[in-house]
Amino acid sequence: MISGRSAPIATKTAPRASRPNALAPTTPAPRQGFMKRVAPFLGFAGSAVAGASTRRHAASTETSAPQQKVQELVQEHSVIMFSKTTCPFCSRAKEVLKGSGSKFVVVELDELPPQEAAAMQDVFADMTGARTVPRIFVRGECLGGCDDLLAIEQQGGLQKVLTGKSFQIQRSEAEWRAKLDPRSYRVLRQQGTEPPGSHQYDRFMPTKGHFACGACGLPLYSASSKFRSNCGWPVFKTCYFSEEAGGCHVGTVQEFGGLEIVCNRCASHLGHVFFDAYKPDNPNGERH
Repeated sequence: MISGRSAPIATKTAPRASRPNALAPTTPAPRQGFMKRVAPFLGFAGSAVAGASTRRHAASTETSAPQQKVQELVQEHSVIMFSKTTCPFCSRAKEVLKGSGSKFVVVELDELPPQEAAAMQDVFADMTGARTVPRIFVRGECLGGCDDLLAIEQQGGLQKVLTGKSFQIQRSEAEWRAKLDPRSYRVLRQQGTEPPGSHQYDRFMPTKGHFACGACGLPLYSASSKFRSNCGWPVFKTCYFSEEAGGCHVGTVQEFGGLEIVCNRCASHLGHVFFDAYKPDNPNGERH
């Protein structure tokens, strides 16, 4: 979602060729509610051991497999939630994470064999002091459960906790919903995609002015950086760079199979960047 402005901006556009870090990747930003489900995976074999305490503390092969797998998953994924599909607290936590824009992985314990799920919850008890779900881990550390997540979200600090980066503009899920119309919220905060050819600026080619973030108004691209493409969406070759803004106005986030672009002031989703538009005036081939 790009909001057009007619007024010129005092900052300059920095081509990637002259400024190698003009589009340097940022720490994974809140990006807009990407959830990946992890299918049953453990392959845990062994009989149930009577007594939760025995299961948690016995140094046996029955508990070592799930313990190792939990540790691997927690270390592998920046944000991961262990959940159950029937748990209302898990459903609420998923809504909050989606609204924050953070990419996260979900492991549904009730989709695993009962013995595996019970063994994993015993691992949670050892690691965090609680075996209930949801159990949410951020960069290897346990954030807690649904109440802990809601408390952070209500204080307006969820993006910083989830991404490790503090964006200048941070709002709660409810605040973004109140500020943006439903279509804009879906695109900017939930990584939605508009149908090709539907955007009002797809074929709009102004000669002056700039395009700004539809969520916070930060100038992103000059009118001269826009070029024609048959992809169905507005496209640009360079973004604004200014010392006042702390560098590039557009940040990138590596995601599954692509490079997402986000507003570097409010972390709103802008689209993706590709490197397939090589021309004399665009030597790096960037297509935002």
